[in-house]
Amino acid sequence: MSSSTPPTATGLVDVATGRPVRRHPDTGVYYVRKAGWPHFWGRTLDALVVMVVAGVLMGAVHTANQDFALGRLGTAMSASTGTYVAVMAAIWFVVVVAYGMVWGSVGSLGDAASGMRSVRISNGARSGAWRGGWRAFWWSFAPFYLLVSIAAMFEGSGGDSFDSTYTAIDLRSGLARGRAPVPDPTAPRPAARPGVV
Repeated sequence: MSSSTPPTATGLVDVATGRPVRRHPDTGVYYVRKAGWPHFWGRTLDALVVMVVAGVLMGAVHTANQDFALGRLGTAMSASTGTYVAVMAAIWFVVVVAYGMVWGSVGSLGDAASGMRSVRISNGARSGAWRGGWRAFWWSFAPFYLLVSIAAMFEGSGGDSFDSTYTAIDLRSGLARGRAPVPDPTAPRPAARPGVV
């Protein structure tokens, strides 16, 4: 977890969603954060993809081990429960990190399905493959991820994941589709200066 630059409030709202428009502090580019429920379901889809892929690979390794097709590794897995668990954990780790590398560079299936992109709050850039893999590794701890997802669902989370330097932006917002934001009608108006009408 790292310290983050908070997004700059703009006093503008998106014309399509009515959500507040924020500004990346380093670049000044506007963005709209993804709403809680679509964010939650997008990350849930990501978790399901990882679980299914890892489960299929673990099942294939288990079956190959039962059929004595893994040679020395299979012998070691059969002789030691620790080796068996280590191989399964390594499969899980590789799948999670590989999916995170895709997520950090081009986007995940959850991003595509829910119309969002995970970006740095400071400048709007993706995390990149290596940082995406590392973020996904931490994201994969299911109980912690569940808490973060529920917080995001109710918009109590400050960012896209455990790392508050990232946020999920809404690619289906009016701003992302080229429509200019409008002033927020609920924003407080500056007080009039004395003698100015």
